[in-house]
Amino acid sequence: MDPISNLARAFDVAHGVFLGVDPDKWTAQSPCTEWDARGVAAHLIGGAKMLGVCVPGATFRAAADEAVAAFRDDPAVMGRPVTMPFGQMPGGMLVGLFTADSFTHAWDLAKATGQSTDLDPELAETVLGAVQSFVTADMRKPGFFDEEKQAPAGATAADRVAAYLGRQP
Repeated sequence: MDPISNLARAFDVAHGVFLGVDPDKWTAQSPCTEWDARGVAAHLIGGAKMLGVCVPGATFRAAADEAVAAFRDDPAVMGRPVTMPFGQMPGGMLVGLFTADSFTHAWDLAKATGQSTDLDPELAETVLGAVQSFVTADMRKPGFFDEEKQAPAGATAADRVAAYLGRQP
């Protein structure tokens, strides 16, 4: 078999194992002593994503589609706690957080690469309302959010999101 087919086959094997993990087994210690089962899974996922660094657009699309499918395939997850590396939160709150995070960093990437920052005005208004409701004064510190900047008159909704989160539109 060719090397790419071998890689695909190894990923298929890992995927089969992922599907076989009972939910209460994710905290089990693995033979890889620095990680429990969830840590090994995170390493496998991160490694698979890292391989796509040379084609980040395709890698992002695949990861994003997978994340959306995970929530669409199990709608009940919206109301139950999801354990993330930074703690637990309800699935619905997690979806909102990642919506705002992805939109804001898409703005960052557009700005950094000289693209239009006038991104999806309707979604931008939704994100703006969300961040205005959950970004508190104590979150405005290094590593979280800078102080709000003044958006210029006539700024797009996406630029207003960025300014609210401390970026200079």
